[in-house]
Amino acid sequence: MKMTLRLKTMLILVVTVVVSLGGSGLFFLQYFENAFRTSVFETLNSVAHENAKTLSDYLRQQEAMLQHIGTMLPSDALGIKDYLWIESYLEDHGRDFNSFENGFFVLDEKGVLRSDHPAHPEKRGKNYSFRPYFQQTMGERRGVISVPYRSSRTGKVVITFTAYLISRDNRPLGLLGGSIRLLEDPDLKQIRTQKIGETGYLYVFNKSRMMILHPDEKRILTRDVPLGANLMFDAAIEGFEGAAETVNSKGVAMFVAFHPVAGTDWIVAAQQPVAEALAPLAESQRPLTLFIVFGSIFAAAFGMIMVHRSMRGLVMLETVTAQLAIPDENDQQIEASLQAETEKLAKLSEHVEFGSLAITISELYSRLGLALAKTRKMANELDGTYQQLKATQSQILQQEKMASVGQLAAGVAHEINNPMGFISSNLSSLGRYQAKLTTYQKQLEDWIEQQADAETQAQMQAVRKKLKINYVLEDIQDLIAESTEGAERVREIVQNLKSFSRVDQTSFSEVDINECLESTLAIAWNEIKYKATVEKDFGQIPPLSCFPQQLNQVFLNILVNAAQAIEKNGVIRIHTWQEGGWLKVAISDNGSGIPEALRSRIFEPFFTTKEVGQGTGLGMSISYEIIKAHHGDIEIESSEGHGTTFTIRLPLQREGKE
Repeated sequence: MKMTLRLKTMLILVVTVVVSLGGSGLFFLQYFENAFRTSVFETLNSVAHENAKTLSDYLRQQEAMLQHIGTMLPSDALGIKDYLWIESYLEDHGRDFNSFENGFFVLDEKGVLRSDHPAHPEKRGKNYSFRPYFQQTMGERRGVISVPYRSSRTGKVVITFTAYLISRDNRPLGLLGGSIRLLEDPDLKQIRTQKIGETGYLYVFNKSRMMILHPDEKRILTRDVPLGANLMFDAAIEGFEGAAETVNSKGVAMFVAFHPVAGTDWIVAAQQPVAEALAPLAESQRPLTLFIVFGSIFAAAFGMIMVHRSMRGLVMLETVTAQLAIPDENDQQIEASLQAETEKLAKLSEHVEFGSLAITISELYSRLGLALAKTRKMANELDGTYQQLKATQSQILQQEKMASVGQLAAGVAHEINNPMGFISSNLSSLGRYQAKLTTYQKQLEDWIEQQADAETQAQMQAVRKKLKINYVLEDIQDLIAESTEGAERVREIVQNLKSFSRVDQTSFSEVDINECLESTLAIAWNEIKYKATVEKDFGQIPPLSCFPQQLNQVFLNILVNAAQAIEKNGVIRIHTWQEGGWLKVAISDNGSGIPEALRSRIFEPFFTTKEVGQGTGLGMSISYEIIKAHHGDIEIESSEGHGTTFTIRLPLQREGKE
C-alpha cells in the first residue's frame, strides 16, 4: 500500500504525540522504578549488615565463653590424665553454659577423645585428629571456630568452638571443644527463620560454597549452588559486598544483598524475589499507563481530524502526481506521451495554495521522464556488454595462466644465475692457480735436469713461496666445495620449480606418505595460515610405492579447496592410518560444506563452484584420475554448513610396477 502525503502527515503527528507522551511517561516510570529499586537495595543491605553483625557478635561471645572455660580448666588434671575429674568439671560448666547444647569434650594432643559431657563412653578412646578443627587448633596453637559438620557423638549439625590447652611449661595437652547445634540454637534459628516481605529470607554460606544457615533444613551442609548457577553468589565468594539483582540457582529472579561475617569466611545473604519486591510499583504503574495510552489516543485523533481538513487540496495533487506514468524507452513518441501526462496537472496549476507546486512538478516530470527513458536504454546496452565481457573473461583465463607459467620460468632462470656465478668464478680462480703450479713445476724440472746446487735449491724455495704454491693447493679444495654447493642449489631450484608446476616424476618409487603431506603443507601454507589451523594425526604407516609428485598434486588440490571453503578461524585435520592392505588418508575441514545436489558432480571436468578466475574446474577431476591410476579410490562426505572430508584409499601391494 502506497502512503499518501496526508497519511504520512497524520502518521508523523501520531508518532510525535505517542513518542512525546509515551517517552515522558516511560521516563517517569523508569525514574520511579530506579528509586524503588534503590530503596529495596538499601533495605536488603541494612538487613544483611545487621544480621552479619549479630552473627559475628554471637560467635565472638560463644568463643569467649569457651576460652574462659578452657582457661579455668587446671592443666595439672590434664597433665596427670585425670579424665574423670575433667568430666565432672565439664558437667558443672555444662549447666552454667547451656548455649553449648551439643556438649563439651576434651581431645588429647593426639586427637583421642578422653572426656565429654554429656558422656558418650562408647566414643572414648576414638581418634578425631582427622577433624579440621583439631588440625587447625593444634597447628595454629589457638582456639578456632570450626566449619559446620555433623557430630559423630550426637548426630546433630553443629559448630565447634575450641580452646588450645597447654601445660605450665608450654607443652601441648590437646584442646577443649564446645559445640552448638545449628538447627536448635535460638539465636541462629532467629536468623534462619527471619522473613523479608512474604517469601524473602536470609541464608548464610561460606567461601567453600557450603550452606550454613537456610530456611530449608535439607540444604544445610550442602554445596548445591554450582559455579555459574547464581552469578552474584559467585561474586560474593570473590569479595563482592552490597546489593544487586541476580537469578538464583532455582531460576528465580532475586534482589539480594551480601555482607561478610567478621572474623570468619561466612557470608550473610538477604534476598527477596524481584516480582514480590516490585509488586507495589507495578500497581502504581497501571493508572499512569492508562493515562498515557488514552491521552495519546485523544491527542492523535484530534490531530488527524485537523490534518484531514487542511490537506484536501494537497491530497488531490498527490493523487494526480501518483498516476503520472513514465514512457517506455521504446516509445517513439516520448515527448508526446509526456505532454499528455502533464495535462493532468493543468487543472491544479490554478489552485490558490498548490498551483505553483503543480507547475513545478509538471516541469520536473517532463525532464525526469526523458532522462529515465534514456537511462533505461543505456542500462540495457550496458548489461549486454557485461555479458560479453564475462564470456571473454572465461576465454582468456587459460591464456593468463600460461603467461604466469612463463613468468615463473623467467624467475627460475634468474635464480639459476646466482649459483652459476659461483661456479664460473671458482673455476676461473682454479685455472689461475693451476697455471702457477704448472710454472713452478716446469722451473723445478729445469733445475733438476741441471743438477741444481744448494743455492739453486734455495732459489726454488723462494719461487715456491713467491707463487704461494702451498696456499693454492689448499684453496683448490675449498673452490671445489663451493662449486659443488652452487651446482646443488641449481638442482634444488629446478626441483622446486618442477614440484610447484606439478611436473610428473617418471620414476615409480617407495615414499613416506606422511613426508609427502608435510612437503605439500609447506607449499600450501600461505593459502592456509590466514584461515585455519592444521591438526595432524599421522599414523605409523609403511612406505607406499607410487608416483609421489602425482599424489602431492592430489593433496595440494584438496588442501587448497579446504582453505578456500573456510572463512576464518577454521580447522583442517589430516589423518593417516593403515587398514588391512590399504593405506588411508583423510583430509577434513569445518568449512561451508558442499550442497547435497552438487556432491555427485565434484569430480566432473570443468565443474566448479568458485567465481570466474578462481578455478578451472579441473583440480578435483585430475585428482580423481590420479587416484584411480594408483588403483585406489577417493570418497567424499560433506554436511552443508559443517564441513567436508575427503578420504583417499591406496593399496599397499600392487601387481607389477608402472
